[in-house]
Amino acid sequence: MTITQLPSSAQCRLWQVDLDATPAPQAVASLSEAEWERARRFVFRRDRNRFVAAHAALRETLSAQCGIPASLLEFDNGAFGKPTLVEHAQLRFNLSHSQSVALIAVCDEAEVGVDVELLRPMPDAAALAASYFTEAERHALAQLEPSARDRAFLACWTRKEACLKATGMGLSVDTRSFDVGVVPDSREVKITSADGVVRLALSSFHDVQGALCAVARVLICEEAVVVQRLPAVESETYA
Repeated sequence: MTITQLPSSAQCRLWQVDLDATPAPQAVASLSEAEWERARRFVFRRDRNRFVAAHAALRETLSAQCGIPASLLEFDNGAFGKPTLVEHAQLRFNLSHSQSVALIAVCDEAEVGVDVELLRPMPDAAALAASYFTEAERHALAQLEPSARDRAFLACWTRKEACLKATGMGLSVDTRSFDVGVVPDSREVKITSADGVVRLALSSFHDVQGALCAVARVLICEEAVVVQRLPAVESETYA
């Protein structure tokens, strides 16, 4: 398992993980029984091994950040399934992976979300955009040359995911209700839900093994926002 620190973005610390590199035995041994139970659900060995590597890397990274041995870290889930540390709760984190690449984001005192997607052909991009993108985003995508649309689509997709993961509300928010753009720029994003308004700092980067990456950090929550009503569910949104 290879963990490489990346330049900070949106005031968050970032690490890249090669999920096909063999993790150290002590890193694998640090996983909890609940994590092993999730790993055993994977049908294919490669997917199971990548899951183990991603969560071992997350424990190793958080251990180095908070000073608690990786095997002693305990996690709790928010109402929408986003994990937090039981101790050192002020240290916020998020994990995302796409095939052999994982990203870990850590931030002090502010919720964070990260997403990564390996660049690949997206023959269903138009249909997905119609279901998940705003009118402005769909229009911007349609104006691009066909050769540029896959990259722009995945840039927008990762930006949406990073924002939703940062808020902790996941797919309870309509992705067509907020605009992130198809250009990998840095901007402030506002998400409005029944619980209030969240403002986020959003940034993209794409120098990780050809992947499209985005990170979002919560700036401010107005009114009683973020995770109140729905029961906890297990979701791949939070890896």
